[in-house]
Order: sequence, then structure tokens, then C-alpha cells
Amino acid sequence: MPRLRSIKKLPKLDMNPMVDMAFLLVTFFMMTTTFKADMPAEIVIPFSKAELKIPDKDLCMITIDKDGRVFIGLDNKFDRKQMLAYVAQQNGLQLSVDDAERFSLLSSFGVPFEELSAFVTLEKTARKLYPQSGIPTDVENDQLRHWLIGSRLANPSLRFAINGDQETPVYAVKRVFDILQDLNITRFNLITDTEKDAS
Repeated sequence: MPRLRSIKKLPKLDMNPMVDMAFLLVTFFMMTTTFKADMPAEIVIPFSKAELKIPDKDLCMITIDKDGRVFIGLDNKFDRKQMLAYVAQQNGLQLSVDDAERFSLLSSFGVPFEELSAFVTLEKTARKLYPQSGIPTDVENDQLRHWLIGSRLANPSLRFAINGDQETPVYAVKRVFDILQDLNITRFNLITDTEKDAS
């Protein structure tokens, strides 16, 4: 009588751990990704040979567009709220708790004190279309100074960076430099793009 051959079973490949791993990776990247904040003005960054990196946290960004308008932004929601509390107290601004919460969600802004309440209460889409005139920096109405003092009180370890358009008027940049030096902020970064060698 012939012997029966045993049928070999093929090994099974369990895909459950692979699916779990894929979801863990997706979750990790979703939680660690930081999206680029909305810029209040379009900036064409000038080139330089410097390769210094700006800090990832504790950063106050001062943006100056090609028309000389000045915008300011902090990278931390709680710092923004404390900065607003100082500025509101010093300048008699009446803002509700909801207004302060909405302000803390702004990555950057550039409106004078008189327009701040109306600007903050706008819906997100209307706020993007709002024509921000910039924070006043002239000697008689130096509102940028108040925001910088408030930001420094909110976070003493704050670093400052200036993001200027390559066509920004020199007087606008010099005025911001003067305000920073008056406040004894002598170390700050200038945002530039890396110059590519023509070869």
C-alpha cells in the first residue's frame, strides 16, 4: 500500500502588527508636525552666506514688509496672552476674555492699538483679508516698543529675529534696530536665505 504524503501547510504572515505600526507612525507625524504659520505679508527673503539657524522655540519674530509695515509674532500661545495683558493694562485697552483667547491664537499681527479689538473679533477668513496697516514705530507713537516690552516680560528668555523683505526701506529697518537697542535688546537674528554659489 502506498504511503500518503502529508500536505505541508504554508506559513501564515500576520499583518496586524504591520497595520498597528503604520497607524503609530501616522499618529506620530501628525502630532509632531508644526505647520507654517500664516504670514501677514508676503516677504521675499534676501540672500546671505550665513548659515546660522534661528531657534525653534522662545522666538519673537518681527516682520517688516517692502512697504515698511511692521508685524510681530510670538511662537507660544501663553506668551502671547501675557504680552497682550501687559499692553492692555499699560494702554487702557478694553479686551474681553474671549478677545484675549482669540488673540493668543494669532501667529502674528500688525495693527495699531485702536484697531486691535475690531481685528481680533473678526472671523478667521475675514481676518486674513483685513488690511493690516502695521504696528506704528514712529517716535511720537511708538507702539512696537510696548509690544516688545510685553513680550520680554512674558518670557525673559525670548530670542528676537527680524524677517525683512529684500526691498524693505532702510529707514524702516533702522527704526526697528533703534527701538531694539533702546530696550537693550542687542542680540537678534536676521532672517536670510542661503546664497547659492554660481558654478
